Amino acid sequence: MKFSVLLIYVSVILLFSCQQNNERKLPVLSKYKVENGDTIYQKIPSFQFTTQDSLLYGSEQLKNKVHVADFIFTSCPGICPVMTSQMQRLQEMTKEYPSFQIVSFTVDPDRDTPFKLKKYALSHRADLSRWVFLTAPMDSIYKVGIEGYYLGMQKDSTEPGGYLHSGRFVLIDKEGLIRGYYDGTNANDVNRLANDLKVLLQE
Repeated sequence: MKFSVLLIYVSVILLFSCQQNNERKLPVLSKYKVENGDTIYQKIPSFQFTTQDSLLYGSEQLKNKVHVADFIFTSCPGICPVMTSQMQRLQEMTKEYPSFQIVSFTVDPDRDTPFKLKKYALSHRADLSRWVFLTAPMDSIYKVGIEGYYLGMQKDSTEPGGYLHSGRFVLIDKEGLIRGYYDGTNANDVNRLANDLKVLLQE
């Protein structure tokens, strides 16, 4: 009798927890404007860049897919190695979501050729079916990074490696809207990203 009561109690708790998780929604963090009473959010702008395999990749390939983006460069002596290590950990934590994409943009396209990006990707055990490394003319990358993902980046000769850039990961939904920012150098924050991703994929 006591076992039956305990089983019912546990079932109710689990059901309540599932309902809470399903009801949780991530905020939309994209800029917006109001027109005729409707809120119109700004989406990540369209782009088409070059992958580590010298293939074209961009908005069309990300259409209707949730993705996480970051901005790094392969010769970075600062935060990039930690960011890429955490992104590799995120890749392992999200194996059950084959349609989820990871996109790493270089902020140093002059030096980061597709060949160099491919070498960097393989050295960090990137699954290139789910994690892509992109290069393009600098003005194009910076336009998408600053005006699309709202991340700071610039050339800076006083910085190690010559570039100053954000260490944040950005979570984007299927509509191209920003749903979260996370410290890419902090394991706990990346764990939070993995949990938020599960919520977003259930929407």
